[in-house]
Amino acid sequence: MDSNQAEAPAMYQVVRAELVKELGELDDASASRLVPACPQWTVKEVVAHISGLNVELVAGVPLASIGSEEATGRQVADRAHLNLQEVVDEWLAIGHYIDQFFMADVNAAAALLADLIVHTYDLHELLRQNTAVAATAIPLAAHRYAVRLQKRVADALGLGLTVEFVDGETCLAPQVEAADLMVLRVPAALFVRGVTGRLRRSEVEAFDWSRDPTALLDRAWNLYGPFRI
Repeated sequence: MDSNQAEAPAMYQVVRAELVKELGELDDASASRLVPACPQWTVKEVVAHISGLNVELVAGVPLASIGSEEATGRQVADRAHLNLQEVVDEWLAIGHYIDQFFMADVNAAAALLADLIVHTYDLHELLRQNTAVAATAIPLAAHRYAVRLQKRVADALGLGLTVEFVDGETCLAPQVEAADLMVLRVPAALFVRGVTGRLRRSEVEAFDWSRDPTALLDRAWNLYGPFRI
């Protein structure tokens, strides 16, 4: 278990409470707005996905499968008949159960926290909200996504990647047979936005790379689909 992963259950509760408060202030028109970082989803549909993750996890759906494209589509479709407040109410109603689940499985807590942070930033980008509360959990999310990126880079390129967060920790390159190493220096929040497809390719290329990142960006960077257009 990552050293900071134990903080995930409590962090999830804090970020959830803040986002629920913000969502409660939205009218129907705002709930129907398309979220630029999730171009196929409205505000309500983003929250439907968030709540659906919780519901399916507690229902026993394996963690590895609840984030698939098929699963996320199902989570949104299953709540198409609900309005935003009803989706939020569902999320809150299952809160006690998910909190208990997270205390018993901090890996699941870290996974859903990382997803919640990404989508909170998505919503804040549209609604022009302050990200101060969500930002407290960025280091944990960034570490989780960095470890996953390092594995993709090692598998695809035989390359050891160190991710140095200029405002936090350094995720050292894992041991790989190849001697080639690469270093990425980047703010944690910017990294999370980039590696989850919220930035354009040119913006990611402009990160502080120790060598040409073209092959890495072509073959190992994207976690959720193509770069933002």
